[in-house]
Amino acid sequence: MIKENSNRIISGILALAVIVLFVLHFSGKNDKVVDSQPIQTGVLAGKPGEVKIAYVFVDSVLANYDFYKIVTDRLLSKKSSLEKELIGKGDAFQKEVADFQYKVEKKLITSWDAEARQKQLTEKQQVLGNLQNDMQNTLAKDEQAVTIQLHDSVLSAVNDVNIKLGYNLVLSNTFGGGLLYADDYMNITKQVLNRLNETYRKTNSK
Repeated sequence: MIKENSNRIISGILALAVIVLFVLHFSGKNDKVVDSQPIQTGVLAGKPGEVKIAYVFVDSVLANYDFYKIVTDRLLSKKSSLEKELIGKGDAFQKEVADFQYKVEKKLITSWDAEARQKQLTEKQQVLGNLQNDMQNTLAKDEQAVTIQLHDSVLSAVNDVNIKLGYNLVLSNTFGGGLLYADDYMNITKQVLNRLNETYRKTNSK
């Protein structure tokens, strides 16, 4: 039972593999920026009142974002360490239970001792259950913090890139997502990824 319970921790980290779609709607102020700066190749010229749209492949961004690789490895390592600790304690507990059952069957302990021992084992099982919950909560909090950090980083990179590109709407897409077709010139995945890695490397070089 303890091994089955410990396996529940595994699913917590894997949620990082798919990040929710970012739908960012930029205000009309960006049009003024475009008017005062040259528009790069591939950007829609746009007419008054026309909405200029771009998209980002989030899967590709995360797969090649330096920080994402590092933080994922860090979380997986922590998950593995906590899981090993829980499984080790669970195995030790199972041995104690087996030893207790053997002694009861062979009548090697008195009924009073058996009752006291059973109470101890029940308390240990409760401690293991609490430990499992604590580990799950720890991993969930770490995962949430990283997800928020990734979201904020991507959002910041999109805003930085869009200062020059001047899109009104930037959509995200993932494998199997809702974006079925769009022209390549609307794809700003590379620009966003470059901005993310550039910012991350500058921050960590200090």
